[in-house]
Amino acid sequence: MGLGKRERKFTIAIGLIIGVTASSMLVRYALDVKDEQAAQKPGNYNSLHSAVGNVKFPPLPEQVQKAVPNGIVVFFEANRTSLDDWSEEGMVDSWVIETSGSFRSERLFVLAEVNHGPTSQTQFFRASEVYVKLNRSSDRDTLEDRLDENKFYIIGKNSVSSEYIVQVRNFSPSDLDEALRFLQSLPEVNSVRLSPWTPKH
Repeated sequence: MGLGKRERKFTIAIGLIIGVTASSMLVRYALDVKDEQAAQKPGNYNSLHSAVGNVKFPPLPEQVQKAVPNGIVVFFEANRTSLDDWSEEGMVDSWVIETSGSFRSERLFVLAEVNHGPTSQTQFFRASEVYVKLNRSSDRDTLEDRLDENKFYIIGKNSVSSEYIVQVRNFSPSDLDEALRFLQSLPEVNSVRLSPWTPKH
């Protein structure tokens, strides 16, 4: 005995409801699995391992997570002397974090340094840029002649301070240490400093 018109409509409706429910449950499950996998990817804040070198790092301090939400920890080095000598407490932990953004041009690398003192202060810098001030007798061409183009590139000049902005291609904390020491050693260079970075919020 076949189904009547009404029963067929009812059966189709029930089938559609079951199909849509099962489909949305599968999609939700797939998204949950994807989020969980992303949270464990090296560099993700929850993974506690850097994207480069798979170095274990402690949970990021709240002030760093707030300043750079949803970033990727590219490098981490612990118990270091501050790169910019700002910390009176002595040693700092250094994170290099890639900020998030819809477009590649919106992303940048931030160096976050957190001291070990009771005040737990934090400083932020642009990890891939340094400011270089030359002696009066030197100019951009003189500096460029000294720089290895595979490691450094002059991207501009600060019109207020007259410092050249030099992009550093290798920017782990140890690489930055080495770059700052090298630039400071050049006879044409008067001073070198990290480029400060201020969180948007």
